[in-house]
Order: sequence, then C-alpha cells, then structure tokens
Amino acid sequence: MDEDVAQIKELLREPLADSGYYLESVKAVAAGQRRALTVVVDLDETSTEPMSMERISESSRIVGDTLDEVEIFRDKPYQLEVTSPGATRNLEVPRHFKRVLGRRLEITTKRESFKLDLEEVGETSITGTDPASKEKRSISLDDIVKAQVELRFR
Repeated sequence: MDEDVAQIKELLREPLADSGYYLESVKAVAAGQRRALTVVVDLDETSTEPMSMERISESSRIVGDTLDEVEIFRDKPYQLEVTSPGATRNLEVPRHFKRVLGRRLEITTKRESFKLDLEEVGETSITGTDPASKEKRSISLDDIVKAQVELRFR
C-alpha cells in the first residue's frame, strides 16, 4: 500500500502543479476488499483565494484522469475522494501562511494566545498587526503551537 501511495504522489505532483495546485497529501486505506484513496489538494502558495467547488472539481478531473492511466492497488477497485485542507486546518509551514495573507488568524504560542492580521510571511516567521493593540508583531514559526484562520460568518 505504501508503494502505491508513493507512486500516486509522484504521478500527481506535476500535473497538479502545472494547473496551479499543490498536492498536500495522499492517504490510502484498505479494509478487506475495499480500497479508499483520499487526495488532499490546495491552490499553490501564490494564490490567497479559497479553494472553490469549481477548483475542487477541476483538480478532481486532473487526479482522476491521471490515475486512470496507471495500475494502482493491483487494479482492484477503489473509491477516490479529492478534497481540500479546509478553512479550519492548522497552519504549520510558510506555504500555509502564504495562502492566507491578509486574513485574521487565531494564534497560540508557547506563552500566549492572540489574534493577528497577517501581513507578511518569511521562511522562519510571520508578521502582522494585533487587532486589539494595533501593534505590529513578528512571531517565529517555531514559537507557534497552533494557528488557524478566524472564520467570519456574514
């Protein structure tokens, strides 16, 4: 099963990247005769727009068309799910933060919890304005325990 996942990642990475997508993860599960494959796709880090249903549909076509051309799971039938990381995912690496530039984040560090309007993303830190104090803050990625986008409902 691990061989199949490695092969699938290798096959999908380039066609998705060529269309502006980033392959987040591939997970395969087998239970008896059943096989399920979950492919998590995001837009590349140059885009701050959310992953829309149209984009999920387009990336699903790319994944499906690519996998139709090869034998995986020894040609046993499988269920394919293509999804996005979702609005509530934990932000962990610079690429995740770049995708949400301009958004308000809820951040927990080793010492405190606060909100931050994200303005800049570096390789080792993020910078933004604390909406409560109006002060500019720079936070090392190593200090962040948890970071998520604050969801706002209209």
